[in-house]
Amino acid sequence: MLHFLNFVWCVAFVFIIGEKGSVYSLAVSNSSEEYGYYNIYNKIDSMQKAFQTLETNVQRKNNMLRQILQPITKMDDNIEMSDQSSQVTKTVQPLQKNDTAVGFTTRLQQTTYSSSSSIIQGSPILYNGGNAYNGTVFTCPSPGLYLFHVSVLTNTERGGIRIYKNSQQLTLAFAGSDPQWNGASVSAAVWLDVGDQVYLRPHIYSSTLHLDPNSAFTGVKIN
Repeated sequence: MLHFLNFVWCVAFVFIIGEKGSVYSLAVSNSSEEYGYYNIYNKIDSMQKAFQTLETNVQRKNNMLRQILQPITKMDDNIEMSDQSSQVTKTVQPLQKNDTAVGFTTRLQQTTYSSSSSIIQGSPILYNGGNAYNGTVFTCPSPGLYLFHVSVLTNTERGGIRIYKNSQQLTLAFAGSDPQWNGASVSAAVWLDVGDQVYLRPHIYSSTLHLDPNSAFTGVKIN
C-alpha cells in the first residue's frame, strides 16, 4: 500500500512538473514570436526609410542633370535649326552651257605645207564659243588673258608648228628629227586686246610639213 501511494505521488509530481514546463515553453515561445515580429517590422521600416531616401536622392540628381543638360539641349536645337535653315536657303545652281564663253578647239586639217608663211587651217571645228575662230585665225572679241595650246603629230623630219600673235612669234612645238611619226605640243599665255589675232604657221626645216589630222589647236579666255 505504501509503495502504491509513493508511486501515485511520483506520477502526480511528474505531471505537475510537465504542466509547468509546458506553460514555461509556451510563454518563451510566445515571447520569441513577439520579438521576431518586432525585428521584421523594424527591418521593414528601415527599408522603407532607405528607399525613400534613395528616391529623394535620385530625384535631386535628376533635377541637377536637367539643369545641366538644358542649355546643351537648347544649343543643339539652335544648331540643328541653323543647319536646316542654311540647307533651305542654299540652292545648288547647276552649271549651264554658255555659248558666249570665249574659247575654241579644232583639229588641224590633214594637208602638206611647203611655205613657213602659210597659215595652218583648222577643220573640223569642235567648239567655238563666242564665234571668234574662223577656221584660220582667232580674233579677240574682248580684252583679257588668253591661253593657247597646239599639239602636232607629223612624220616630217624636224617639222613643227609656231603660235603667232599678230606678227609676233610666241612659241614653237618642235616634232624632232626622226623621219617616223613624231608628236610635240606647246602652250602660250598672252594678254589680248580687242582685234588682236592669234594663228598658227608651219615650221619647215627641209621642204614640207605634213600634218596628221589628230593634231589640234585650242584657245580659251581665262580672265
